Amino acid sequence: MSLSKRNSKTAVERKPQKSQRIILQHTEEAALTQLERNSTGLILSGISAGLDIGFSVLLMAIAVSVFGQIFPEPVLRFIVANMYPIGFIFVVLGRSELFTEHTTLAVLPVLQGLASVKKLLRLWAIVYITNIIGGLIFALILAYFAETLHFLHKESFAHIANTFVNNTWQTTLLSAALAGWLMGLLAWLVAAARETISQIVVIWIVTAAIGFASLPHCIVGNIEIASALFSGQVSFNQYIQFLWPVTLGNAIGGVFFVGVLKYSHTVNSGEEKEIDIEEVNKS
Repeated sequence: MSLSKRNSKTAVERKPQKSQRIILQHTEEAALTQLERNSTGLILSGISAGLDIGFSVLLMAIAVSVFGQIFPEPVLRFIVANMYPIGFIFVVLGRSELFTEHTTLAVLPVLQGLASVKKLLRLWAIVYITNIIGGLIFALILAYFAETLHFLHKESFAHIANTFVNNTWQTTLLSAALAGWLMGLLAWLVAAARETISQIVVIWIVTAAIGFASLPHCIVGNIEIASALFSGQVSFNQYIQFLWPVTLGNAIGGVFFVGVLKYSHTVNSGEEKEIDIEEVNKS
């Protein structure tokens, strides 16, 4: 092995894990940047995220169209769940503003007294509305493609939407809280990861789990149900009855179970040293 390769390998092995306080610090710094962004930047970033995450729905619909008549439901569900992370990878690594990921942990600077509740609500409102607008635009595009492309059938939108529109609002709220919890954990784990490949693995695992469990996400779900709405598969009333409990549940799950709890146990855990992997191996 060459000297440069040995040095590179040693550098990777010696790279310490991030402590909880370092993760909290990095997350707060990123959140403060979001809270201080001007409205124009937030609007454009929010619309971009709403559009980009639509590729998850596009690939899910294509998977249903292509494999729906070939594989049994459990296999199809697994395939569709593995299409779910694609849009999230685009959004998270691209640093676009996503309501349930970047903005969930924006509550941390507020808890620290570094930002006001007014700024937090402004961030949430702008990002949520623009995410929804971007998603509706993408849903219109999907509905149009379903009429012109042979590999995308509008019935696939109904297949995806029916997973959610027939649930009671209580069930939707609870399952959305679980999805928001997982999205908050995703933001925390992405901040803890050091390399891009590690971040991709984290995003894939967490969001594929959300997709496989059919937990509703307000931004992806907006596109899922709106695509079925624009192609005549569901009603506007079903769209609204889906969207409001999902949004509330996602916010509760992310803010309380991750934002508040992660902050509380981190600031009360005392000083924590970063772990040097080489020293652990020696011992």
